Amino acid sequence: MSRDEALESADIIVQAYARAPWHEEWCLPNAISRIDELTTTPMCLAVAACDGKQTVGFAFGLPHTSVVGRGIHVAEIAIRPEHQRCGIGSRLLQQLEGEARAMGYVHVWLVSRSSGGVAEYYRSNHYSHSEKLCVYSKQLR
Repeated sequence: MSRDEALESADIIVQAYARAPWHEEWCLPNAISRIDELTTTPMCLAVAACDGKQTVGFAFGLPHTSVVGRGIHVAEIAIRPEHQRCGIGSRLLQQLEGEARAMGYVHVWLVSRSSGGVAEYYRSNHYSHSEKLCVYSKQLR
């Protein structure tokens, strides 16, 4: 997926995250900014699923080296709501993992909800919940 194709598909973030379980109100300028951040990161991996000429989903992976070696962080994965639950997300994850493996990466990780349908989705794609890690955040306002 090219940077221009990704930027033209930023509305996928707006649509995908507006629904359950996220209920996030992304505006298009913020979604475009997010895609720009991802696609301008060196060594970004980007994969897309298309239905004809329309992009229906994408996944972005960013390099992340840790104590276990070079890995890939799944920084974003989103599918248009009308195309969800069709296996597209799983195929995108597999494609991203395959490209990462071919580049010598030895692990993949992501941050997501710890329970509910999203957690079950990642478990069904052979991801395991880390018992050691927790996500911390802080508002800077």
